[in-house]
Amino acid sequence: SSCAPQPPRSASGSSRHRVPAWEPRLERPRELVARLAAMSVIKEHIRKLTPYLPPLEGRDPSKFILLDFNERTVPVPSHVTEALKDFIDQGGLQKYPSYGSMQADIAAYAGVRTEECMFTNGSDQGIDLVIRCCCEKGTEAIIPAPTFAMYEQAAESECLTICRPHFDRLKGFPLEEVLAMIGPSTSIIVLSNPNNPTGTPISREAILAVAKHAPHCAILVDECYYEFMGPEESVKGDIGDFPNLFICRTFSKTWGIPSLRLGYVLTCEANINALTCVRGPYDINQFAGVALKAALANNKYVWDFVDEVNKQAKPKFQEFLMRKGITFWPTSANFIFCYFDDPNWLEQKIRARGILVRPKKDAEGVLGLRITIGTVEQMDALMKVLEEVLAS
Repeated sequence: SSCAPQPPRSASGSSRHRVPAWEPRLERPRELVARLAAMSVIKEHIRKLTPYLPPLEGRDPSKFILLDFNERTVPVPSHVTEALKDFIDQGGLQKYPSYGSMQADIAAYAGVRTEECMFTNGSDQGIDLVIRCCCEKGTEAIIPAPTFAMYEQAAESECLTICRPHFDRLKGFPLEEVLAMIGPSTSIIVLSNPNNPTGTPISREAILAVAKHAPHCAILVDECYYEFMGPEESVKGDIGDFPNLFICRTFSKTWGIPSLRLGYVLTCEANINALTCVRGPYDINQFAGVALKAALANNKYVWDFVDEVNKQAKPKFQEFLMRKGITFWPTSANFIFCYFDDPNWLEQKIRARGILVRPKKDAEGVLGLRITIGTVEQMDALMKVLEEVLAS
């Protein structure tokens, strides 16, 4: 029998021919949208969020020098791309991914035990997993600003209250302010090291001071730009001593495979076991595993690029900025946050000459340009454009 409502019948049992009074009036589109919004099954705090929408479209490396997303600025070598082509030719796209020794290989590269490592779909998934697994609704997250937008997006999706101490261009990481904010309601402290967009380093001593001061909190350290900083500044050697310490990293920056989405989390074994219960069994695509295996087997291209950035291109560009009297943040990363008189105008002028950079605001709301450091040749091209535009 049908569950549809039946129209009322007359005394004789026949259906009435007029429009029944019980039939609802047709709602106008706006009324319908408003009513459906009020009835949404989406959590109320999620409905209030806005998406993180980075300017991805139009970033064509054949038309522009891409100095806007802190990526490796040149293609990966042929041994990585050939491995991907070989995998396609073998005809395995129709099966689910299998990862073999990938977790052990990443752990060996990171210098930790296999049980202290978990690969993720980019470092973004690692950030999301740690916050989802460690933070109760209504607790507090301490996230020094300005910083990577995904931290706050993940925290707000779990309905956390966000506290924002400020990085300072001269003083650096606000350690005392962070320590003063820690309370019984604090569930996580997110530390970007070096920080994006400012490039500010956070010393190992400062991170461990926070971890010791807040044993009830997850300390999430994003070492996304790990290869560009001194290895002694990493806290990966401390995960065995601090069960509240989590590190996320990525293969997107120096390794040159952001389009394949591969990152990893380092933490104590018990935490890895818990996170693995939440991560899906095949969240990472097979292409990522194939590319990584080839890259790890011959990773000289990674360190050649790091050396060119750290020892040649970045010092040369910093000298240029100082000579021009342009204020910038000290940086331990492959990018520099700079202040220009009219950054929006300058960004458009640079774009028109075939180079992309990224407008960003500091914690005070002052707009600057975050400029990725590329090869010496690419930075020479940028400096030539800046000379011409700033002189006009």
